[in-house]
Amino acid sequence: MRKLLFVLPLVLFWACGQKGNVSIEGKIDNADGKTLYLDHLHVASKTTVDSVKLDEEGRFEFDLNVTQPEFYLLRLSNGKLLTLLAEANDKMLVYSKAENMNKKYIVEGSNGSKLVKQINDTLNVTKAKVAKIRKQLEEKKNDADFSTVSQNLVAEYVEAIQAQREFSIDFIMQNATSLASYMALYQKIDNNTFTLNENKDIQFVKIVASSMRALYPEHEYTKAILANYKTLEKRMANLNMAKMIEEKGANFPEIKLPDTNGKEVALSSFEGKFIVLSFWASQDPNSRKQNKTLKKIYDKYKSKGLRIYQISVDQDEELWKKAIKEDKMNWTNVCDVENGSSYAVRLLNVQKVPANYLIDQRGEIVGKDLFARRLEEKVAEYVK
Repeated sequence: MRKLLFVLPLVLFWACGQKGNVSIEGKIDNADGKTLYLDHLHVASKTTVDSVKLDEEGRFEFDLNVTQPEFYLLRLSNGKLLTLLAEANDKMLVYSKAENMNKKYIVEGSNGSKLVKQINDTLNVTKAKVAKIRKQLEEKKNDADFSTVSQNLVAEYVEAIQAQREFSIDFIMQNATSLASYMALYQKIDNNTFTLNENKDIQFVKIVASSMRALYPEHEYTKAILANYKTLEKRMANLNMAKMIEEKGANFPEIKLPDTNGKEVALSSFEGKFIVLSFWASQDPNSRKQNKTLKKIYDKYKSKGLRIYQISVDQDEELWKKAIKEDKMNWTNVCDVENGSSYAVRLLNVQKVPANYLIDQRGEIVGKDLFARRLEEKVAEYVK
């Protein structure tokens, strides 16, 4: 028993002295008397997890326990800060100066934090180039040769923006499994200019989202990027539709399919009306459920100008017509039974049923895949 009592205090001492699986040590020069905060950076907020008042040497040490990669800020009470990406077993060494903490600093012992530094350093260079070009444009606006000078400067501006975009793309492709790529996706050159600035750049959101979902399915950043990707997908679908409409020179895409009597009905025949362009299948339970909602909405608003142009993807004519009769669908229902209305499905990029587009009286798409109460609210907004 005496031996056990001797060992126990040592065990307790060891347990109390354990540190987290991440350590952050370093030195901030010229920060005597200032407080250094360690903030956990969330998607839309931050929480302070530790702090220390720095002496004239500016040395600090923080310990953390992390189970997955997390963003942290080292923030001085003068407002200067720098971003770190902590991963399990990182032993970080950080050095900086109080006056330009995020511009010139050194970090070792953390691959994630080095990647964050790489993208931030590159962005800072681009920002400096852009700021210089804008200043030159302002200074030379009254020069006699401003037209020529401005063309050259604008060309430099575009080149700088494009170089930053290409860097971000290369970075993401090489580091898609790192949370640092999340930062690379959403960096801005200024308040109105993202580094990834083209519609097709949504593909890189998808790459990072897929990687994060596989590696960290419950991470708050994973949930945020998946939600953002879903929003961007819808926006792209509407943009693609608008582009197609513009190219065709019509208010909305022309679709002409046979109804239950074999008579071809064109979507354009409803021009000037509010249209619910709906896709469904007779054997799909959710489609049949949606038909009940459509019935209720149509009966309520048809006298005020609502029209439904419903496209079935059925390839069995009898089942299609039987469902129309059972659901008492008294609006326009069309179907290319031979091909499952494949042309219309491809044209509007329909991935599943039920699906819908809402087209207002001016031919503009004002909604997509709205169901139940949200569908009725949108219809009521336009049909009065």
